[in-house]
Amino acid sequence: MEKVELLVNNNVDVKGSLEFWGDMDSYNENLLEFKNSLEEKINSLEYYKNSKDCANYAIIAHSMKSEAKYLGFKNEAEIFLSHELKGKENDINFIETNFDNLKQVTKKIIEILNKYFENSSKKIILIADDSNIILNFLEENLNNYNIIKAKNGNDAIEAIKTNNLYAILLDLNMPDLNGFDVLEFLKEHNLINKIPIVVITGDDTKETIKKAFSYQILDILNKPFTEENIKRILNSINNFYEKDKI
Repeated sequence: MEKVELLVNNNVDVKGSLEFWGDMDSYNENLLEFKNSLEEKINSLEYYKNSKDCANYAIIAHSMKSEAKYLGFKNEAEIFLSHELKGKENDINFIETNFDNLKQVTKKIIEILNKYFENSSKKIILIADDSNIILNFLEENLNNYNIIKAKNGNDAIEAIKTNNLYAILLDLNMPDLNGFDVLEFLKEHNLINKIPIVVITGDDTKETIKKAFSYQILDILNKPFTEENIKRILNSINNFYEKDKI
């Protein structure tokens, strides 16, 4: 539901975290809980610091460390760990000297996650095409959506793994892995019927069209296409989800 690039660009190990949580829905649910808990936890840490209660300080720091680690904030987890260990050692001097830095680190996590979740109202569409012209034209005409762009099949598959996608616009002719390779990945992972897939192609031969529809795609967007063609495709995508409500 959100743009994972925002997390990755801030050194969050999303890929490693998914090995623990299993899927983006579980990851996002726990990430949101983590975000919502941070302000209360930093206030608790400050209270225990001022009270010179190092034992309880260490308990809160341990909780923040564990959650940060399993959610991919590895660098921040190391900072929380240092405060946990110093709390266990009753090193109040270290805690008081380094507490402002801890607060800034926590504030930065909250800022990142606020930006991450503020995009949740926008659905994500993956556009996979090796043409910058096509990518930019589609992005301009899909400005009500969060757009993830991939220029080859490998990047497309990575985006599929790490995002809760509303739809996929997939070019067939791409370097590395092509569109059919991506379709095969979607089929093998039982996603072919769960995400509406629109194939983008300049090849309108009977063989190519037949092969594409053998993967149960939603529709085909033939090159060159217009804004009206994109509106038609969006209607098809929206209808894909509406049929499940009937």
